[in-house]
Amino acid sequence: MRAWARRHAFSLLSSLGTMVRQPIASAMTVMVLAVALCLPAGLWLTLDNASRVGQDWERLDTLSVFLDEGVEESVAMRLSSRLSAWAEIAAVDPISPGEGLAELSGQMGLGEALEAIEDNPLPWVLEITPVSAGDLPALAERLDMEDGVDAVIVDLQWLERLAAMVDVIRMLTLVLAVLFAAAVAFVVGNTIRMDIHNRREEIEVMALVGATAGFIRRPFLYSGLWFGLAGGGLAWVILVAAVLMLGGPVAALGETYGTTFELQMPSREAVALLVLGGGALGLLGSWIVVNQYLRRLGS
Repeated sequence: MRAWARRHAFSLLSSLGTMVRQPIASAMTVMVLAVALCLPAGLWLTLDNASRVGQDWERLDTLSVFLDEGVEESVAMRLSSRLSAWAEIAAVDPISPGEGLAELSGQMGLGEALEAIEDNPLPWVLEITPVSAGDLPALAERLDMEDGVDAVIVDLQWLERLAAMVDVIRMLTLVLAVLFAAAVAFVVGNTIRMDIHNRREEIEVMALVGATAGFIRRPFLYSGLWFGLAGGGLAWVILVAAVLMLGGPVAALGETYGTTFELQMPSREAVALLVLGGGALGLLGSWIVVNQYLRRLGS
């Protein structure tokens, strides 16, 4: 075991030394790998932050029940209490005409103009939060049949568009992850192929004196591992720099909508997956190339 560990440690360090002795070529390869890993990882990070924003938004599946004009507060509260007992409804939030006018004034910035209105034209509104968004049309139709209800408004298109956008981004992330993973393995494999070509005479001599396939293969595998790990680490640095650069503009954009939001850094699990995944892809690419060369050498 001690001899086995020494051999692997020697191959590990010697492969790292080979990279260091060729700084420009190694740096260019690592940069290409980092960019390839950055694109799907950045898209996934965007999707993750977008889902965090969605958790802070008001529910898009809320139904707005507008009561008849002139309905008194006692009638609106009784209707609210009765609707909250329905099994399909999770919560009912009554909004008085005064509260509705104040909210409208804050959103539109027309405080002085709206304060000049003597008679509040807004009716009572009940914001209905359903238990499930699966059967909103049936719930809206049932609410519309209640006494004192003037109109029920629910924008199902927003829900459909939001779900469709999330599905498209998620599928695009998956497709890009597969394509760029193959690109990473290809780039590392091509780099290892060039290294094998430059050292072919050395490899042939090693084979003639009885070196095993594992002994010949080992340093190239470690080189692929180093390239993948370095590419994954640089990709993480690029993602962190991008989050820091976009943090200020995104926060300013959120303030225009009256919300506070900060971009989240990649989690530890995501960083580990990015770096170790890059190492695994580099190892895979080098394994394929070295095995192909050893088969030709043996034949």
